[in-house]
Amino acid sequence: MYKTISRVICAVSAVLLAGCSVSVPQEPAIEPTQQTPQAQAYSYTYQPHVLSKEYTKIYGENFEEEFYVFCDAVTEGKETFPCSSREIFQYMMNAARTCFPPAYALVERDSTDVQNGICYLQYRKDPARVREEIQQFEQKVTRVITEAVPYDVPAEIQAMELLTYTAHKDTYDEEHTLEDMLVTSPYRAVMQDIGICQEIAGEYIYYLLQTGINAFSCSALSRDQSEAHEWVMMELDGKYYHIDPTYTINYPDSLFFFGMTDTQREYYGDLPAENYSYAESDLLNRETYRADDQRFLELWLAESYEIDPVNRTITVKEHETGKISTYSYQADN
Repeated sequence: MYKTISRVICAVSAVLLAGCSVSVPQEPAIEPTQQTPQAQAYSYTYQPHVLSKEYTKIYGENFEEEFYVFCDAVTEGKETFPCSSREIFQYMMNAARTCFPPAYALVERDSTDVQNGICYLQYRKDPARVREEIQQFEQKVTRVITEAVPYDVPAEIQAMELLTYTAHKDTYDEEHTLEDMLVTSPYRAVMQDIGICQEIAGEYIYYLLQTGINAFSCSALSRDQSEAHEWVMMELDGKYYHIDPTYTINYPDSLFFFGMTDTQREYYGDLPAENYSYAESDLLNRETYRADDQRFLELWLAESYEIDPVNRTITVKEHETGKISTYSYQADN
């Protein structure tokens, strides 16, 4: 592992018995039993159905059930499934980018048709191969999450661990072109460990959703409109935070870009908050998603950190000063 997990070691006292001139049978010495505290392992099972809450806000309450029918059809390599309209199918493909990446990558969006309440799926590969690749995808996601989050820790610690793992795993694709951007997919980042911001952000969103943390994409143009960028918004306890897994690749052990406020996000990247697009939609009001909670302020200077799941602490080494600080965290109820 790229981080060490500190352990508590308890010393056991030895019991010494004094001898005497007359041999008297003695009871065997009994050492007191002391148990070393142990961290509970994280029990993860792949979830075939995950969806950012924001998509039900955009597409309606019935969308979640419809989306999961779509996910099941693609997983099984089916050629048809019930779908009310081509518009709904397009919504499904929009959501699939971050909520079911294999469908976004393996289904032919333009040639798939919907007639009389039936969607006729067209795949980019043979349906049997689609089924095989989705199985491989599930296995890869399971491996990433179980390796990144070995212990049962609160949601924010899970998110940190997944961010660090993703940053170590992935390489930013410096060779991509404008033409390549037409076919970018988080599926590539998951399976090939390479991508650009749209792919790496989508991959990280999917990992968070798999662990039960609501997350969705956020994007904007830089202030001079010379560059577009995409990152992640995470919801914890009803509050929103920016996380940039792409920027973290350059500082894979840091927390510089974790749990940022709007102000921090704007500073890193010159990305004005008034231009933010949430979940690829202009229907979501920025006031709803304002990120102003400074819960993670003390961690923004951490160039490296260690989690102690036994004592429920996070120890950080600050950038530049090298100062070591330890903070406690609370276990989830």
